[in-house]
Amino acid sequence: MQSEKIDIAKEIEKYLLFQDIQPKKGEIVKCKIIDILDNFVIVELGLKTEGKIKKSEIDKEKLKKGEIIEAVFLGRSSEDGLYRLSYKEAKERKIREYVERIISERRSIVGVVVGKNKGFYEVDIGDFSGLGIGSYIAYCPFSLAEDIKVNGFYEFMVKEITQDGRFILSRKDYLNILKEEERKRVLEKLKPGAVLEGKIVRVTALYAEIDFGGGIRGRILRDDVDWGRVESCKDKLQKGQEVKVKILETEPYIRASLKHLKADPWEEMEKNYKVGDVVEGEVSDIKNFGVFVKIKVGESEIEALLPRSEAGWDGADLKEKFKIGQKISASIINISREEKRVTLSLRKILPNPYEVLEKEPDKLRKAIVVEDKGKVYEVEVIVDEAETKVSAILPKGELSWFVDDKIQLQKGQEIDVKVISVKGRSVIVSKRKAEREEFFKILKDINGKIVEGKVVSAPFKGDKFLWIEFDYNGKKLKGVIPSNELSGKISSYSKGETVKAEVIGFDKNFDVIILSENKAVLKETSSGGKVSFSLGNLLESVPKK
Repeated sequence: MQSEKIDIAKEIEKYLLFQDIQPKKGEIVKCKIIDILDNFVIVELGLKTEGKIKKSEIDKEKLKKGEIIEAVFLGRSSEDGLYRLSYKEAKERKIREYVERIISERRSIVGVVVGKNKGFYEVDIGDFSGLGIGSYIAYCPFSLAEDIKVNGFYEFMVKEITQDGRFILSRKDYLNILKEEERKRVLEKLKPGAVLEGKIVRVTALYAEIDFGGGIRGRILRDDVDWGRVESCKDKLQKGQEVKVKILETEPYIRASLKHLKADPWEEMEKNYKVGDVVEGEVSDIKNFGVFVKIKVGESEIEALLPRSEAGWDGADLKEKFKIGQKISASIINISREEKRVTLSLRKILPNPYEVLEKEPDKLRKAIVVEDKGKVYEVEVIVDEAETKVSAILPKGELSWFVDDKIQLQKGQEIDVKVISVKGRSVIVSKRKAEREEFFKILKDINGKIVEGKVVSAPFKGDKFLWIEFDYNGKKLKGVIPSNELSGKISSYSKGETVKAEVIGFDKNFDVIILSENKAVLKETSSGGKVSFSLGNLLESVPKK
């Protein structure tokens, strides 16, 4: 008879795995699955000692030959002589011991939500226990749940173990402990001068509420949002925004500040700027009383005010003159650190427009028609040097050099003008002076020629000039005949009377054509020489009173 061959390695494994071959009733033992039947699983306890476990007790992932499992030893079966074991009882005992230890140590337990059933979330805690027992379901009532979703992975506190052995979990208790721990951490840091991070949870016009965690909240007042002007916290902050703040006070409430994380720009403003300095800025807001301008000072910004009275020389509508985001330069006229106010002026850096017009009357300028006032038009003259517009009067007699031109200007129409006179803030302009080219071409052609015209109005006693109108190449012109250039007494002429006269010059001071009846008569009767004449010469000959 051939002796049986012994596998020494396998026997050593059995010995190490199953040292005690006579377990006590109720003891948890290790065993190895060697066969799987319809209702039972056959396991090996060691040294050819076999037992059986109900198949329904074993987790599917453990149900395979060769798998090492733990079970409670129940004793020998009277039916087949095999030892009876319970995988379920071992599993429940181990998980209970694990949970009781968790409770005593006030530690959280980890689980995954696998379903919902009759007011409870079903939470698998077995796979995360480290016990190797497979799935085990605990229960979290809806009333103790918070922010839970099926298939989500969460931490819980064990609320209780019921009489029937079920484990009741609480997500709320776990979150409260976290909140309390976070509260302690926040309170340790919460001192005036500390810099903390938080989340904006509420925003009003006057303040924003910030959550530091652990249920601790503070306020950011409108004045603590920025060193510049802030009309509403809603303009700068929004719910859900995470910010870093500096704690100013903790009593009677927590007051936090955004602006105090930056250096006080008013110190630098007072130190590095003075009245009279010209600064650059950006228009940030436009009100009826003035324009707010952001000025960069160090790492921060200060909002200065450009009052309406200092915004220019024209008093124009500020919302038409300025736009949000527009870059401007202005002079500082006041700095008040106490009132945290900087006042600017554009007028200080721009020339007086009336002085500019008086100094350069012959400069061609653009003007906008404002209103027809009968004998004159009201216009606005654009003075680029002063970045402004000036109100002026345009007499209708200054519209054209030609008497028969029927010019009708429209409101808003842009025209070219030149200045006639400036007295204080009273300005008179001329359209015809800006259009001399055509007139002077005609004047050059008619100089020295005899024209036929009609007396415009009957002269009065003592008049020194006779006004006449005459045609030349389809254009009606007006001129004067000095009394000493008339062939008869001035009083003898009547309105509408026809007169022949020679064009003898042009007076630039009075913008008028000078004619001579005497020269025309002489020219027609002889070849008399050409004589130039000026209205200025005539005026100089008039005796002064």
